[in-house]
Amino acid sequence: MIQSQRLHGTPANVARYYTVGDYYTKSGEEPSQWDGKLAPELGLSGPVDPKVLRRLLAGKVGDQQLGRHGADGTIKHHPGWDFTVGAPKSVSIMALVAGDERVLAAHEKAVSAAIGYLEEQAQLRRRAEGKIVHETTGRLLVARFTEHGSRDLDPHLHTHLVVLNMTNCAPDDRMASLESRLMYEEKSAAGQVYRNALAFSLREFGFEIEFDPRSGLFEIRGVPKDLIQDFSQRSREIEEHAREHGLVGQKAKQASFYATRKAKVKVGYGELTDQWRQRSGERLADIQKLSENARNAERKHLPPTDREAARAALFGLKQLETAEAVNNFGHILRTGLAAHVGEVRLEDIRPRLEAHEAAGKLLRTHEPTGDRVLPRGRSSRATWRLELTLTQHIALGLDDARPIASHDRLLAVLEQTNLNLPQQRALVEIATSRDRIAGLHGVAGSGKSTLVKVLGEAAEPGTAFIALAPTSSAAAGLGKTAGFESHTVASFVARGGHGVTDRHVLVLDEAGQLSNRQARRLLEISRTTGARLLLIGDEKQTGAIEQGKPFWLMRRLDLPTVELTETVRQEAQSIKDAVTYARARNYVDSLAKLDRVAMATDSEDMAKLVVAAWTRLKPASRAGTNVLVLDNATRLIVNTKIREALRNENVLAAEDTRLSILAPAGLTDTEKHMARFYSGGQVVRFDRDIAGAGIARDLEYRVIGLGREPNGRQIVRLVDEHGLIVRWDPQSTAARRINVFDRDERDLAEGDRVQWRLVNKDLDLRNAERGTVEKLDGHIATIHWDRKAESQQVDLGVHKTWDHGYAETVYSAQSKTYPRVFVLAPVESPLVNGQNYYTAITRARYGARLWTDDPERLVDKLERFSGEKTSTLEGLGRLRQDRAQAFADRHGDRLEALRTEQQNERAALRETAHERELRRYNRAERPPASIVEQLAERGRNLAGALDRFLVRILERAEAGGADRDGQVANQPIEHQPQPSQGHKR
Repeated sequence: MIQSQRLHGTPANVARYYTVGDYYTKSGEEPSQWDGKLAPELGLSGPVDPKVLRRLLAGKVGDQQLGRHGADGTIKHHPGWDFTVGAPKSVSIMALVAGDERVLAAHEKAVSAAIGYLEEQAQLRRRAEGKIVHETTGRLLVARFTEHGSRDLDPHLHTHLVVLNMTNCAPDDRMASLESRLMYEEKSAAGQVYRNALAFSLREFGFEIEFDPRSGLFEIRGVPKDLIQDFSQRSREIEEHAREHGLVGQKAKQASFYATRKAKVKVGYGELTDQWRQRSGERLADIQKLSENARNAERKHLPPTDREAARAALFGLKQLETAEAVNNFGHILRTGLAAHVGEVRLEDIRPRLEAHEAAGKLLRTHEPTGDRVLPRGRSSRATWRLELTLTQHIALGLDDARPIASHDRLLAVLEQTNLNLPQQRALVEIATSRDRIAGLHGVAGSGKSTLVKVLGEAAEPGTAFIALAPTSSAAAGLGKTAGFESHTVASFVARGGHGVTDRHVLVLDEAGQLSNRQARRLLEISRTTGARLLLIGDEKQTGAIEQGKPFWLMRRLDLPTVELTETVRQEAQSIKDAVTYARARNYVDSLAKLDRVAMATDSEDMAKLVVAAWTRLKPASRAGTNVLVLDNATRLIVNTKIREALRNENVLAAEDTRLSILAPAGLTDTEKHMARFYSGGQVVRFDRDIAGAGIARDLEYRVIGLGREPNGRQIVRLVDEHGLIVRWDPQSTAARRINVFDRDERDLAEGDRVQWRLVNKDLDLRNAERGTVEKLDGHIATIHWDRKAESQQVDLGVHKTWDHGYAETVYSAQSKTYPRVFVLAPVESPLVNGQNYYTAITRARYGARLWTDDPERLVDKLERFSGEKTSTLEGLGRLRQDRAQAFADRHGDRLEALRTEQQNERAALRETAHERELRRYNRAERPPASIVEQLAERGRNLAGALDRFLVRILERAEAGGADRDGQVANQPIEHQPQPSQGHKR
């Protein structure tokens, strides 16, 4: 891990801090040396001279004085930065307590790798044509100091990299001040470069390691865990302080670091070493034996094969692209390295990514996208092509459908409704449009669902509506409001549009939460079947969890869209104003219009204050006030404190029952396919039988460890409910069929509020559904769900995907409305952004209260972080040239061919549906067929299906190159062969 801080103090004090020693008297075994490309050019080598360091910290380089002229005429120069590289605790123990000099050498070598990576990010700022330009120099001057002890006098091997505030572009250039922005952005990648280089060397020296593929942290296997704990006093203090004060994130923990610093204790280094060995006791012999055994196994570790290195490199890209279309190159490297600690190094994976970039498979972005800092943005060609299909689908959807309703029907319906004028105009435009794909973009609470209900009433006879949404609660909410059949997007696309025809209208609510992948599948179903697709949403609200912002993107690619700008949800002027200001990103005025903005010292205090305010409400007001949080960690804190308050009020039954629950582990699809991401104690459930592995659907399988097949492939060892061990290869199962959970426990009592956390078809329960426990008999709970008239008995010993339901995350609250909301917004939370704030306060009809630890910093963060996702087309600067009209102008002939093809496909679907209806009718009219007749009919059907299959194969061969998976329009025209006709389904 690399900790960084800006140097403060006079050059003399800074130089003394590093060269003389801080916590104890330095020894000759703790080296210092000059590093960086500038060092030899300035004649610097070997140990760091304090006098030279002091002069350079002051910005004096030869006859040049670096710095800026102050108002008083003096030159002010910032001395530089400290990037501290710390070794894992087990490495410190083996190097400093066991005295293995090879481990010390491996640390120094790995630090050099980290310096090399940081140096590549060195920049300077200059003004060109009136603009500030950042120019990468790749040249640093570094004074490195290795130390062996912590402030608590534990063994702590770490190296301070004092980066001097100077750089230049070439040896003969004058020095300029260093721009550190990119170095700070890439420090986590530099830390992973260090860990992978260190772990690789340790394995060469015969040690085995244990690592977390998510964090990239590791320890040496065999070093006693209790010894690591005993020598981690400083870490425990920081973690306990952060936990007690509800501090999250790296920056927040730095506050705990400084808050828990003790006074310096001077002690000689030799005395310190003796103390460590005495504290080790009998375990000293164990670690010395571990060192000796490693020497006997030395040099048995082989470097990665080309295939292994390529797999690690591409993992970084695939893993990050599950959430974002564009990512920093350094983050891609860090993610690939973290998942393969001890197996690959920077020099193993970077050439593979650079080769992909040279081949055009990895694209360099140059324009801002989303709200992330992307100085070295990269996206895959596949993601670019996926986004390009959106343009193609928009172009193919223009003038490709019949109107949903006639003017006569609209007039008749409008006379019976209370829609406002903007809603009426939007209704008419949508209903009479001939575009197959359209958007309804409206501010939160503008009555979009009500408008859709009226659209259904005005539709021509025979029109069938299906309500869709990314979440089950949003889909069901729209379905209930409008009276439509409803499905989640995931379940609908899994069916492949079965039964959908050109008489259907697919109404997608909360389109802002749609991912690129889901958007493509919906658009393809619409194109193939001819069904209308109406995308409804507000791009200012919380976006997708997965990659992409297709609704935002399609609107800028010429999606025919109707706008609703007037809210009808907020009924009090103050909350209406707060929402309006938030939408305009005027957060100062928005906060001022809330019912109240209260301050707390930290997240823990924040939760206490919120619960105190909530418990002061009358029961009726409590029921109408929802507590909204940003993350699950805060949700758990608030739930616990509300339960404590309710128990004091005797609202809950006196006796708790301790029950097991399953909480989603949060693995991505990429991680689900890699055995190393599974850990002991996790529970895996499958929604399909896997006959080859002997796995049954919906049973619980507990992870008991990992193993390897004879071919070297890593597998997961599972045990079922009967104790039978199963060896399972995660790569053999589709990720969507795998559900991974962490086991936990919760106390439950009669009167408790609970929230369901996974769709359960058997129980007819949706994700995020909430209810109240009326009766509890062991693990059998009688629950009255908020949306159901009657109570339901649920066996919580079998159905374990629940939790306490007092607080709700902003994401799961989207699409819902409450009289009032309480919002927690700790500034350090990575989920504090404009979209989440706007979504939270728009849930309220009458008012909202907010708690934060610093209102001014909250405003600053909301202004800097919108929460908007990234887009490859935006990052490449192609939004204008890839708009639907420009796209159609370039590829008119090809689009016309695709239109003819999709009309033929729809005709074939209609014919098939008609034949199916005739067969159903004939079966209903005639007496039951004999077994012989049934077998004959089945044979004829199979023969017909085989004939149709062979015809399609021949057509595909004649077409000479259509899309492999049959989704022709999912392949952008620029990259398709140009046959006269693509294949048909």
